[in-house]
Amino acid sequence: MKNFKELLGIAERLLGPDGCSWDREQTLFTLQPYLLEETHELIEAIDALDGPKMAEELGDVLYALVFIAKLGEAEQRFTLHDSIQTVCEKLIRRHPHVFGEVKVSSNEDIVRNWEEIKKQEKGHEKRKGLFDGIPPSLPALPRAQKMASKLRKKGMVEKVKEPSFSCEEELGDRLWQLIQEAELRGIDVESALRRKLSVIEKMPESGLRQEG
Repeated sequence: MKNFKELLGIAERLLGPDGCSWDREQTLFTLQPYLLEETHELIEAIDALDGPKMAEELGDVLYALVFIAKLGEAEQRFTLHDSIQTVCEKLIRRHPHVFGEVKVSSNEDIVRNWEEIKKQEKGHEKRKGLFDGIPPSLPALPRAQKMASKLRKKGMVEKVKEPSFSCEEELGDRLWQLIQEAELRGIDVESALRRKLSVIEKMPESGLRQEG
């Protein structure tokens, strides 16, 4: 695509000898907060369903990824071609119902096949803990939900009560109430949840009761 090639050329120019001194000073580590910030701005635009803003913010995220790829190439760690080829192969491999002969009858079948294929892939078989594969750098709330999802798929829960809400709005109200209570007591909600997740991660599976 012509515009993508132009973007690559701009990145190469900025990182070149006659380019931008700020860009040349960046590293894979210094670009982490930049990528995070741009991703959150894209999410904000999606929440607002603002088409022009989504296009702008998606472009910023795309450039952040290209920037990281160019630094990876400069340090001979990986190339953009490596990344594209890897994700193409992964998508084809994990969608055998589209690119192969596997038959599915529901989205549950698709997710089940996806998880099974992940287990068979190189590196995934080395995972021993129930929560392995969940990035520890995730914010506590999405990390907690991924952990809860793994427990649910295993038919296990950590002594939770039946849901006392029936919709997203009611859940939002409950979470907001808890956050206000935490603020009144001077408790940092992120730290509190992270500490709780740390306790759950260290629990043996025998300490997590079976559903039903």
